[in-house]
Amino acid sequence: MDTVRKIGITDTILRDAHQSLIATRMRLEDMLPAAQALDAAGYYSLEVWGGATFDVCLRYLNECPWERLRTLRKALPNTRLQMLLRGQNLVGYRHYADDVVDAFVDKARECGIDIFRIFDALNDIRNLTRAMHRARAVGGIVEGSISYTVSPVHTIEQFVAFASRLKDEGADIICIKDMAGMISPASAFDLISALKSEVGLPVHLHTHCASGQAPATYLRAAQAGADIVDCALSPFSWGTSQPPTESIAAMFAEGGFSTGMDLARVFEAATHFQKVRERYSAILNPRSERVDTQILMHQIPGGMLSNLLSQLEMQKASARLPEVLEETARVRKDLGYPPLVTPTSQIVGTQAVFNVLAGARYQMISQEVKEYCRGMYGRPPAPIDPELAGKAVGDASVVACRPADLLKPEMEASVAAVAPYSTQRHDALSHALFPQVALAFLKARHEGKAPATTEPPPEQARKKQAEVTAARTGDRTYRISLGGTAYSASVAAAKASGADKLTVTVDGKAFDVTLEAVAARRAGKAGGADTAASSGTIVAPMPGMVVRILKKVGDTVQAGDVVALLEAMKMQNEIRCKVAGVVRKVSVEEGASIDKGTPILHVS
Repeated sequence: MDTVRKIGITDTILRDAHQSLIATRMRLEDMLPAAQALDAAGYYSLEVWGGATFDVCLRYLNECPWERLRTLRKALPNTRLQMLLRGQNLVGYRHYADDVVDAFVDKARECGIDIFRIFDALNDIRNLTRAMHRARAVGGIVEGSISYTVSPVHTIEQFVAFASRLKDEGADIICIKDMAGMISPASAFDLISALKSEVGLPVHLHTHCASGQAPATYLRAAQAGADIVDCALSPFSWGTSQPPTESIAAMFAEGGFSTGMDLARVFEAATHFQKVRERYSAILNPRSERVDTQILMHQIPGGMLSNLLSQLEMQKASARLPEVLEETARVRKDLGYPPLVTPTSQIVGTQAVFNVLAGARYQMISQEVKEYCRGMYGRPPAPIDPELAGKAVGDASVVACRPADLLKPEMEASVAAVAPYSTQRHDALSHALFPQVALAFLKARHEGKAPATTEPPPEQARKKQAEVTAARTGDRTYRISLGGTAYSASVAAAKASGADKLTVTVDGKAFDVTLEAVAARRAGKAGGADTAASSGTIVAPMPGMVVRILKKVGDTVQAGDVVALLEAMKMQNEIRCKVAGVVRKVSVEEGASIDKGTPILHVS
């Protein structure tokens, strides 16, 4: 009689599944009712934290990510909890100093993380070792991860050699992290066979359903000796998420493998999350649920695709997604074929958006692309296009050392920054990772209110959407969009001090809008940021948050000077002046969330 081989299942329902399908918007209150069933189901582990959850909790959900983790740990006492850690980037989008890495790993372990899945977007071992060593030191299980991708410069031999280095640095498990759903059944069989033979550690396979290959890939992976696979409960599976837990468990049982799971408890949890899915139906983009064979070309991972769709919708440019996907492949080649996983997926994808919307390639280069080209994210897999490197780097030096070696300790400054609002070390860590966002969250919490960026619960969003179903309900009542959210508004024209004004009433609150602002927005819409900027008014080229204003009233500026930094699509972007002159007016404050076309500065 053949021996039944054990294979474990990690469920991503509490992290990657909803990151991939609903841009990480699931709230803690949606998770806890299913905790008892999840805890009794017999999973190898549950992925509950890391990735984009940390950022989104602070930025949009008005939740402390640390409190979320502690609450889940208490609710899931019998199950290993797992997180996704971006190496030296932790859960952010840049490299952090070693003291922040150490403090973060310590606190994550203290709050309940058992397994640290640690990866680097460029597979640069220098960016992994600090977090790996610290996780082992505090008793965590270390999953050293291969960022899997397909390109002319990535081979099985290269991946196996990298896995051997991960083992040398203390990895307990090797994870193949296929963030875009690219790995085929044949490739998975060959790679896992090689890893089991030459490296000898347990292998954990993570993939997505986006290309349609994932279930077949999991069967071949199991036949090759994979020890664990990632799945998602069926209400949040398929498309840009993982294969359904229930189906994969049944497939394995028929194929001679045992998951050791209690499927009755799995179905119980799935029933709950079907209700959760219905609650979030308004923000579930149908495209994210579909198989997209084009991913075999553009390689955009699920979480990035859902966020990219959201960003394009905010800019009223959804129809240009096919252009953006094509441009993404070109930008990736220019940057030396980096695997598309955070932060490189955002770096490449956002630059592709800039190139398409601007109508010219690399007319605006994000700060992150410049730093990537300087080596601040690590070694690219292949040489960067020389023309792009010349534009991005200019006279700056290229980094040859481990990028984090250039960073000074950061924790002390963050402790001081949050002191008016908190003495807790985890709050200081939140600030170290996301200074502007964390300060807004902590200040609002201290004052007993929600930050301005907090999104309403989905049922409130649906109610508001129903209230404004009629696009126009009267001569002076309209449906308008502010920051991507629809409102019912009344508009009245008036004359004040010789200048035309519009009085706009939104949900009972009145705002005066001068024709200067209206004209600036029209200019931005008609001819883009360059048109408005050429007339002396520098406007936001896209929705985002004002990170820094670099010029003040009275300053002299030259054409081409950087006057502000705008965070959009998780990237910081330089806003440049197109004319020379003197700053006459600063129209926004640092930390403000603004729409596309909003005036930032006026120069004359």
